[in-house]
Amino acid sequence: MFLTVGEKIRQARQQFNLKQGSFRNFGITQHYLSMIETNKRQAPEQTLRDIYDAFINLTNGEIESFYTFEEFCLPIELQVSRWLDQQLNSETLPQRYEELMLIVEKYSLGEYMIFIDERMGEYYFKAQDYSMMAYYYRRAIGNSRKFSLNPSSLYFEFGRRLRKIGKYDEAVLVLSLAFLVAKELSPDSLLVCDAQIYLALTYHRMKEYRLGLEVVNELLKNKDNLKEGRYVGTLIVKELCMRRLEGAEKSRKYLYELLDSDILNQFPSFSHYVYHSLGWNYLESQKYEKALEALQKALPLRPKQLDKAITTLLIGRIYFEIGQYEEAQKYYSETKETILMSESLRTKLLWIDEQLDLYCKLNQIHQVKELFIELKSLVDIDKFPESMLYELKTSMYKRFEGLSPLRREEYLFLYNFFTS
Repeated sequence: MFLTVGEKIRQARQQFNLKQGSFRNFGITQHYLSMIETNKRQAPEQTLRDIYDAFINLTNGEIESFYTFEEFCLPIELQVSRWLDQQLNSETLPQRYEELMLIVEKYSLGEYMIFIDERMGEYYFKAQDYSMMAYYYRRAIGNSRKFSLNPSSLYFEFGRRLRKIGKYDEAVLVLSLAFLVAKELSPDSLLVCDAQIYLALTYHRMKEYRLGLEVVNELLKNKDNLKEGRYVGTLIVKELCMRRLEGAEKSRKYLYELLDSDILNQFPSFSHYVYHSLGWNYLESQKYEKALEALQKALPLRPKQLDKAITTLLIGRIYFEIGQYEEAQKYYSETKETILMSESLRTKLLWIDEQLDLYCKLNQIHQVKELFIELKSLVDIDKFPESMLYELKTSMYKRFEGLSPLRREEYLFLYNFFTS
C-alpha cells in the first residue's frame, strides 16, 4: 500500500524495463542506486531530482503519469499520514478500527493512534455506549503518555462527556487532572481556565455549590488571565452557585455586572449566555415578565439549535406558570424534535418533565400514553436509555396524586398503562 522512495524507484524502473546501469549516464552509479532501492541509503533531495530527471529522459516523460516529483520524493510516513487524514473523515471508522490501528502501530504514528481512539470515544458517546466511550478515551490518554504527548485536552473532553452523562464524581476527577496537567505542561493555555470552569459547573450539578464557588473565586483572583471571554463564563458560573446559596435576588447582581460593563461589547458571542441565565434567574424568582424579556433577548443570539430549544423551553415554562397552557404547549411542541433527537440526556429529561407537568395539569391522560410510546421508539433507535423509560413510568404515579377526581375509565386506563 505504501512504498519507500527506494521501493518507488525500483517499481518504476521495473515498470519501464530499465536496468540500474541505465542511470550511469546521469551520474547515478549502479551500486548507489541499489543502496537507495534497498533502503540502505537515504538520498538527498538533489539526488532524487537527478534520478527523477533521468526517468523523464529514459521514459520520454511517461514517469510523470505515475508520480509527480513531490509524490516521488514523499517519505512513507507522510504517505501514511495523508492517507489516514482521508480515512479518518470516514463514517466507517468503527468498522475499520483494527485495520487502521495496525497501520499506525506499524509506522509508530503515535498522534494518529491517539486521534483514532479519541474519535472512537466520540462515536460511542453519540451511540450512548458510555462504557466503550470511557474505554477509548482512557486508551487515548494512555497512548498520549506513552508517546510523551500532552494529554490535558483528552482529559478535558473526557471530563466534559462524563459530566454530560451524569457521572459527576468521575468527571470531577478527570477535569481536575485536565487542569493539573494543563497547568504543568502548558500554563498559558485556555484549557487551564476551561477545565476549572467545567469543574465548577460539575460541582454545581452535584449540588456542591460551595466547592464550585471556591473554584470560580480562585479563577477570579487572576482576572487578567481569563482571556477570550472566560471572565464572562466564570461570572455566570459564580451566579449559578450563589443562586443556590443565597437566592436568585442576591445572585442576579453578577449578571448585571456583566451587562453594565463593556466586556460584552468585546465578546458579543457570550451575550446569549448572560441573557439566558438572567431569564432563568427571574423565572426562579417568579418574575415572569422580566424572565420573558430576558429570554426573548437571548433567543435570537443563541448560536446552536439545541441552545435555542432550551431557551424556547423556558419560555414555554413561563407561559405554563402564568396559566397560558395553549401557549406553553406551542413552545413545548416547537422544541420537541430538536431536544429529543439531541445527545443531551439531561435536556431530554427537562423537556419530558415540562411536558408531563402540562399533561397532568390538564388531565390529558391519553397524551401521556402517546408520549411514552414515542419515548419507546427513541429507545429502539438508541436515542433514549430503556432504564430511564421505566423510571419515568414509575414516577408518573406521583404526578397524578392530588389531581381532580378521574372518571372510572381513566382509572382503568392508568392502571392498565402502569402495569403493562
